Amino acid sequence: MVQKYKNIVIVCLMTTLIFGLAIWSWVKDADDFSDSERRVLAKFPEVSVEMLINGDFMDDFETYTQDQFPMRETFRTIKALSVKNLLNQSDKNDIYVADGYASKLEYPLSESMLDYAIGRFSFIYETFIKDTGADVYLSIIPDKNAFLAEENGYLALDYDYLIEYVKDKTPYMEYIDITGTFELSDFYRTDTHWKQEEIVETAQVILDAMGAEAPSGYTVNTLDIPFNGVYVGQSALPLKPDTIKYLTNETLDNCTVTSYDTGMPAGAHVYDMKAAEGRDPYEMFMSGSDALLVLENPAGEEGKELVVFRDSFGSSLTPLLVEGYSKVTLVDIRYMQSNFVGNFVEFGEGTDVLFIYSTMLLNNSGGLK
Repeated sequence: MVQKYKNIVIVCLMTTLIFGLAIWSWVKDADDFSDSERRVLAKFPEVSVEMLINGDFMDDFETYTQDQFPMRETFRTIKALSVKNLLNQSDKNDIYVADGYASKLEYPLSESMLDYAIGRFSFIYETFIKDTGADVYLSIIPDKNAFLAEENGYLALDYDYLIEYVKDKTPYMEYIDITGTFELSDFYRTDTHWKQEEIVETAQVILDAMGAEAPSGYTVNTLDIPFNGVYVGQSALPLKPDTIKYLTNETLDNCTVTSYDTGMPAGAHVYDMKAAEGRDPYEMFMSGSDALLVLENPAGEEGKELVVFRDSFGSSLTPLLVEGYSKVTLVDIRYMQSNFVGNFVEFGEGTDVLFIYSTMLLNNSGGLK
């Protein structure tokens, strides 16, 4: 008899839970955006005869119910903890945590992706830079896995091979080796990127190689907003937030920044405090993912210019390179077609050109235009 009542109670609880969640999912307002995953969530799909017949409605409806499920973030965290602690899976969706750092597996190496990136660089060089008198440099940033993956039993790229492969196919660039200037602790624990306050030596090595002036010092500022990096949302694990610090000095304070992201000039900032309060605080560095930014430094050497072709790692590095240049132009060919570069950027004597990209971008270069 006792067992019978136990079964009844369990059935009632499960029924209440299932129907309660179902009703909740119908009456609650749809969420527009997932802050943790940094993506737009699905909305209720359009209902039409055509979509019902071809099955698109049910596919879209399934996505909608998954995205708008009540307490979705809580259930994601419970699942992630169960996978990690109960099932002892070493990673979830290629995200793993080791030595207190979260990272995403980057493997295997794709020579076709490297060739595609090299092709974009060569096109830009041959079309716009060759014979202009500009000095051209290349630097490659090993991602966090170079210091974390293999040491903890995960598959890792052959970073030496990757770097040599790209160097050998870009003989028109002088390679600047920065691999010995940083280590694991120079990266955020919850994010892909490096910490600006830890890469001053990296910037110094680059400036020395280009024969440019280095700054005498910085003031370290701390952002009072917790930084939950991209791996917090992707892993759904309860990771402790990072802290963002940013460097300022008199030169940077007097610089002006103009964004041409839409093709028309608009004021921007070396450090965008509005972006610092947004969904991805790392985008505070040089306006994040703008296609084209021009930084003018009134204290820089007249006529000495720097053009940086970069991915997101270059956003936090570039402010550390501006000291000796009167003008610094940042170009992101993930968002600008390569054949448009000549419409916005001039190359010539007195111009240094730096191609600086992470191994993650080079190994997944399909987004370069």
